[in-house]
Amino acid sequence: MPVGHLVNHHAGLTGVQGIGYDYVLGAGGVYVQSASAHLTARVLIAPCLVRGLAPVSEKVTLPHGRIPARLFEEGLRWFQDAPDTERFFAVRWDGHAYRPVVPPQAGSRASLIYQPPSGVVAEFHSHGSLSAFFSATDDRDEQGCRIYGVAGRLHSARPELRLRVGVYGHFAPVEWSHVFDGPAPDVRLSGEEPESLLDIIQQQGGN
Repeated sequence: MPVGHLVNHHAGLTGVQGIGYDYVLGAGGVYVQSASAHLTARVLIAPCLVRGLAPVSEKVTLPHGRIPARLFEEGLRWFQDAPDTERFFAVRWDGHAYRPVVPPQAGSRASLIYQPPSGVVAEFHSHGSLSAFFSATDDRDEQGCRIYGVAGRLHSARPELRLRVGVYGHFAPVEWSHVFDGPAPDVRLSGEEPESLLDIIQQQGGN
């Protein structure tokens, strides 16, 4: 079966695993999990209290180690070279190291068309001067099992970055330290840093 369904009893998991991914019922609700040679992820998608079951925890594991921070820094500089044009790059494990991937693409101020690369661990795209957020279009496009990131506010001295892990259409935020090996560049990590009143007003389009 492509999709499995598991129940986490105190004595252990029962059910049938799927080839692609599994839904897991535990004490905290329903999770979805998948594992490949490059990424293992489990995220909570429907929190609730289920009495009598054992707990299940969320996790994100990169079997080849975390991605070097310099690869994202190089990609961010490439985004900033065209701050009014949406751009895309990805990261692939080539069997020895992580490498950047830049597929054929055509971007504008508010749209991006690209050839999705296969076998990548992480994908990143830019939103120009807009804030770093995942749009409904992003949700439709990002249907694989990998890390996803979006960068925004590229005209500012401190751009924004938002990260999440996707498991075939289910998403959960992840922190920089879960994905990258090294300190973050000078970006505001959305969801990890408290927003100032000025940030909130700017995002709402106020004066």
